[in-house]
Amino acid sequence: MVQKKSSVDSEDVLNPRTAAEKITKNKAKDEQDELSEEDQQLVSELEMIVERLKESSVDIHRSAMENLSNVIRSTTSSMTSVPKPLKYLKGHYATLAELYGAWSDERNKKALASILSLLGMAYDKEGKRDCLRYRLLAGYDDGQISEWGHEYVRHLAMEIGEEFAARIEEEDEESAETLLAIAKEVVPFFLKHNADADAVDLLEELGRHELIADYVTKETFERVCLYMISCSPLLAPPADLGFLETARKIYGRFGKPAQCLPLSIRLGQPELIEEDWESCSSRVEKAQLAFIMARQQVYMPHLTEGDDELLACMNNAGLSKNYRDLARELELLDPKAPEDIYKSHLENTSSDVALDSARHNLASTFVNAFVNAGYGTDKLMTGAVDGNEWIYKNKDMGMLSAAASLGMVNLWDVELGLNDIDKYLYTEDSTIKAGALLAIGMITAGVHDETDSAKALLSDYIADDNCHAIVKLAAISGLGLAYSGTNRQDILDMLVPLISDTDITIDLSSMAALSAGLVCIGSGN
Repeated sequence: MVQKKSSVDSEDVLNPRTAAEKITKNKAKDEQDELSEEDQQLVSELEMIVERLKESSVDIHRSAMENLSNVIRSTTSSMTSVPKPLKYLKGHYATLAELYGAWSDERNKKALASILSLLGMAYDKEGKRDCLRYRLLAGYDDGQISEWGHEYVRHLAMEIGEEFAARIEEEDEESAETLLAIAKEVVPFFLKHNADADAVDLLEELGRHELIADYVTKETFERVCLYMISCSPLLAPPADLGFLETARKIYGRFGKPAQCLPLSIRLGQPELIEEDWESCSSRVEKAQLAFIMARQQVYMPHLTEGDDELLACMNNAGLSKNYRDLARELELLDPKAPEDIYKSHLENTSSDVALDSARHNLASTFVNAFVNAGYGTDKLMTGAVDGNEWIYKNKDMGMLSAAASLGMVNLWDVELGLNDIDKYLYTEDSTIKAGALLAIGMITAGVHDETDSAKALLSDYIADDNCHAIVKLAAISGLGLAYSGTNRQDILDMLVPLISDTDITIDLSSMAALSAGLVCIGSGN
C-alpha cells in the first residue's frame, strides 16, 4: 500500500503575500508570452535606445533621443489605451530620471526633460506632478508645449492648476505667479483646438480669467463668451461678476452692443448701459437695444434724445399690438370660453344640470383670464352684454378676482384696458373696486406711458387714510405689479414708509414690503 502524506510541504503553502507575488509573476510572464513579434521588436528597440543613453558620448545621447522621440510619435494607439512606447518605457522611467540628473549638456537635458514630461503624464503619482516639473525644465517656448499632442496639454493644464493651488496654500504667491507664464502658452493652444472651456477653466484656476480677452479671435470669442456667461451663476462672488465683465469686454471689442447690453444690465451699472448705447453704429441697433431695455424694465428715456420711435420701443408701447397681430396670424385671437377648455361634454355623466356654484365660477374666472390673456376680448367680461352679471355670480374674493381678470384679458393695452376698468372704480362695493385696482397693475406691467397711469391712479388710494383696507391692499399690490423690476425710487418712496408704519395692519405692511421687493427685483437694492 502507498502511504498518504499527512502534511503538505511548506513550499506549497501560499500566504497572502507569496500568493500576490506569484500572481504578479505569472501575469508578467503571460504578458511577455502574449507580445506579438512587432511588440517584441519595439521593446527591444526601446531597450537598445535606453542602453545608448547610458553611454558617455553626448552625440550618441542626441541621436538616441531623436530616435526615441520618433518612435513615440510614430506609434499609434486607440483612445482607450496607453501608447505602447509609454507602456514599455515604464520600467526605464527611473533610469531616465537618473540620467537627467547626471548629464551636463543643456541641449540634451532639455530634450530628455521633454520626454520625461510625457512619461510623467503616464506614470503620474499623486502630488509629484512630474509632467509639469519636467516641462518647466525642458522649456515651453516656440510651440514646445504642443509637441506631444492635445491630451498631454490637457494633463499639463490640470497639473498647473493643482500646483498653483498648492503654492497658494503654502502662501508662496510669488512662486505661484511663475506658473502664469506657462499657462499663457497653453491657452492659445486650447483656443486653436476648440477647447475653449479648458482655456477659461485654466485661467480661472489661476485667478486670472480676465486674460482670456487677450487671446480670443473672431472665430472663438462667441464660444468663449457663451461659456463664461453660462458659468457665472455657478461661481461665488466676486468671480461671478468678473466673468460677466470679461464677457462684456470681449463682446465690446468685437462690436456687439446687443450682446453687451444684457450683461451691463445684469451688472447693474447704468454707465455701462449708456456706453453700450453710444457704441451703436446705427439707429436700427439702438432700436434693438431699446427693445432689450424694455424687456428688462430698464427705463432711461434720456438716451433716446427726443426720438419718439426709439422712446416708443423703450416704453414697450407696441407690445400689445404686436402680440395681438401674432395671435391673429396664428388664428388664436377668437375668444374662448372656459367650457372650451373643460370639454365637460365629453365626460360620461348622467346629469345634464349645469353647475353654477361660486367655487365653480371662481375657477372659470381664472381659466377665462389665462386663456384669453392679452387678446383684449373674452366671453365672460368684455364679450358679455353686461359684464356685471358675471361679477355678481361670484362671492367676496370671487368678485375681486372677476374684476381683476380684466387686467389679464387687456394685458399691456393701457389705452383700451383702462377704459374697460374705469366704470368699476366708482362702484360702492369695495371688493369690486379692489379688483379693478389690481387689474390696473396687471395692465401696466412691463409697459410705460407718458402719463404714468398706474402711479397716478393707484397713489391716491394708497395715501387715503379713510380708504377701505382691501382697496388699499389691492392698490399696494397693483403698484408692485405695475413697476416690477423698474427699481424706481419714487415708487419706493411711496411703499417703504408703509412697511414701518405701526398705525396700519400687518397685512398692509407685509404687502408693501412684497411690492417693494417686486419693484427692486434683480437689482440688489
